[in-house]
Amino acid sequence: MREKLLSRCIVVIPALDPDGALPEYAEALLERGAEQIVVVDDGSGPASREVFGTLEAMEGCTVLHHERNQGKGRAMKDAFAYIASQEQWTGCAVVTADADGQHRVEDVCAVGRAVTEGQLVLGVRDLTGPHVPARSKLGNRLSSWAFRTLYGPRLGDTQTGLRGIPWGMLDWCGKIKGERYEYEMNVLIRMARERIEMRQVPIQAVYFDNNSGSHLHALRDSWRVLLILLSGLGWYAASSVLSAVTDVVAFWLCSAVIFRPLPALYCYWWSTLTARALSSSLNYTLNRRYVFGGSPSGRTLLRYYCLWGLQLLSSYLLLLALNQLLPGIWPTVNKALGDIILAVCSYQIQMHWVFREEKSNEAG
Repeated sequence: MREKLLSRCIVVIPALDPDGALPEYAEALLERGAEQIVVVDDGSGPASREVFGTLEAMEGCTVLHHERNQGKGRAMKDAFAYIASQEQWTGCAVVTADADGQHRVEDVCAVGRAVTEGQLVLGVRDLTGPHVPARSKLGNRLSSWAFRTLYGPRLGDTQTGLRGIPWGMLDWCGKIKGERYEYEMNVLIRMARERIEMRQVPIQAVYFDNNSGSHLHALRDSWRVLLILLSGLGWYAASSVLSAVTDVVAFWLCSAVIFRPLPALYCYWWSTLTARALSSSLNYTLNRRYVFGGSPSGRTLLRYYCLWGLQLLSSYLLLLALNQLLPGIWPTVNKALGDIILAVCSYQIQMHWVFREEKSNEAG
C-alpha cells in the first residue's frame, strides 16, 4: 500500500478536452491520500464524455461542468467556491494541477506536503533543459524577468499551474480578477503587492510532443499575460503623473511669479524646492497605499525623503544641464523631461529599498 502523502489536501484539475489518461491520474492521486479530486469540465466536447463519466463514477472524485468554455481562471475559482461550501472539507489545503499530464503525481504530493505548513506554494520547474519547448522557455524567462523588475520577488517559474493554496487563502484566491490564463499571473501580482510569502518547491518539467496538448493560445494568452504584467505600472504611472502635474504647476507658479525677481540660479532652486515639497507628500501617500503597499512607517518615510532629497538635487542639476543643452526650450519642459528620467530610476529604488523593510517585516 502506498504511503499517504496528500492528507487533508484537495486536488483541483481544470480540464478542457482531456485524454483518457486523466482517470488513471486521478486514481493515483487518491491512492496517495488526496481528500478529494475536483475536476472542472470547462466546456469540453462530446469526445470527452466517457472520460468525465469514468471520473464521476470514481469514489472520491467530483466533476463540475461548464456548458461552454469559460477559461482556466473561472474553472479554478468555481472549484474553490464549491470546496469552500462543503463543510466536511473545512481546513483542507488545495493543490491545483493541470490535466495534460505535465505535473507528476510525485510533484503534486511534494507541493501538497509543503502547503499544509500554511504557506502558498509554487511548484517551480527547471526550464533550462534541452527537452523544454523554445516557446515555453523564452516566455517564462521574459515573464520572470518582468515580474522581478516590476514587483520585486524573484520567481523561478511564473507560469506554473502546480500551486498549493492553504485553506485560509481560498476565499482570497477566489476574489482575484481574471477568467483565463491571466488569472494565475494576477494571483502572483496580488501576492507580491500584499507581501504574502511564497514558498517555491522544485518540480520536474514534463512535456509531451513539444507541449502540443496545451490549450494555451500562444499569441492571445501571452498578450494577456504581458498586459497584466505591465498593468502593475498603472498605479505607479498614475501616482507619478498626478505628482508631476502638481510639481510642474507649482514650479511654474513659483518661477514665473513668486521667485521671478531672484537671479536665475536662486529662482530655479527655490521653485524646485517648493514644488518638490508639495508633490512629495502626495507621491509618498499614493505609492505607499496603492503601489508598494504597507502601513505608515517612520523608517520608510525617512528613506523616502532621503530619496526625495537626492531627486531634488538631481532634478535641479538635470534642469541646469538641459537648459544648457536645449537652450531654446522652455525651462518647465526641460524640468519635465528630467523628471521622467528620475521617475524610472525612482521606481526601482522605492521597490528595493524605500519600502523593502515593510515587505520583509510582513513576510516574516
